Amino acid sequence: MAFIDGRGTEQPQPRESAMTAHHNRSARTRLFALSLCFCAVLAACKDDNKPAPAAASHSPSASGKTQPAKDPARVQAAARSAYSKGYNELIDDNRSVAAVYKSYVRMNVNGKSPSESAFYGAPSDMRSTLDDLQKARTDGSGDAALDAAVDGVVTTGEKLIAVWTPMDPYYKSKGFLEDKWVKARAADVDMNAAFKGMLVSIDKLGDELGRVQDAARAERMAKLKAEGDMLNYHMLASMAVAKKFVNSLDQIDGLKNKEAVAKVDASASELQASLEEFSKALEEAKAKAKAKGADGKAPHYSYESLHSSLLSMIGQWRTFKDSKFPSTFQNIVSHYNSAVGYYNGGFGR
Repeated sequence: MAFIDGRGTEQPQPRESAMTAHHNRSARTRLFALSLCFCAVLAACKDDNKPAPAAASHSPSASGKTQPAKDPARVQAAARSAYSKGYNELIDDNRSVAAVYKSYVRMNVNGKSPSESAFYGAPSDMRSTLDDLQKARTDGSGDAALDAAVDGVVTTGEKLIAVWTPMDPYYKSKGFLEDKWVKARAADVDMNAAFKGMLVSIDKLGDELGRVQDAARAERMAKLKAEGDMLNYHMLASMAVAKKFVNSLDQIDGLKNKEAVAKVDASASELQASLEEFSKALEEAKAKAKAKGADGKAPHYSYESLHSSLLSMIGQWRTFKDSKFPSTFQNIVSHYNSAVGYYNGGFGR
């Protein structure tokens, strides 16, 4: 997304706070969360053939029959994955809460010339996401701060739905053309406050997911290196550098902050070097699979797709520095989100 500066020049705006979401969409807000379940999948894939523990605990069901007890680690991993999925749904392009709020603000209900067609979306659109988050929250993630952030999203989401729902028929039927925007103006303060409150809580959830994901990635990388799984080690290493690269875009201020631009350049070079190691590991994995003949299993195609997306991200950054086109800047974020999508797909595991 772009903003117009005082000189009338279109400049990229990589980051916004939730309180200014009606002016700009941020690269940060649109960065998809990595699925926390994937680290658990990688951890389990080497143990698929191991027998189940001989003495598993059980608990009685409502019918009186004994049921296997839930594995707390798997339950928490599932909750964290659900949190990532919900967060991604809430920030997803034109369906995001920020985008819908921006359309509401464009309606300009208290202005001299309100727009009758700007606002879109419905309070029901976020109901299933909130329900899924609440369901996952019942078991919890095992991380108090992350769970609290989910509580915040659910609470502010319910407040937004409560304020928006009685107004939804009015907006859809264009009741404001009948009452000359009287009802819309009366509800405007509450609508703005509800949207802003939810956007703040979504940002908080994104921060907490990032913190937990970084810790999980570092722990998993250490295990992968010890196990000699260099393909997944270098894949995770590249994703870590890619995240640092994209987050460093927040400070470039339309390329005016030369120090910040230099940091992005350094991250781009670091990422390219990491991707070279990733590529070597991928080729080695292919060679090992080929050597095994019919018993060999080639690496999933998503490894190459992820690798390509991150290379394209670097290329778009370098193109943006030359062209300064806002659309090119958005391509940087899009390629990162594509890489996250391949990562979250699990590589056929």
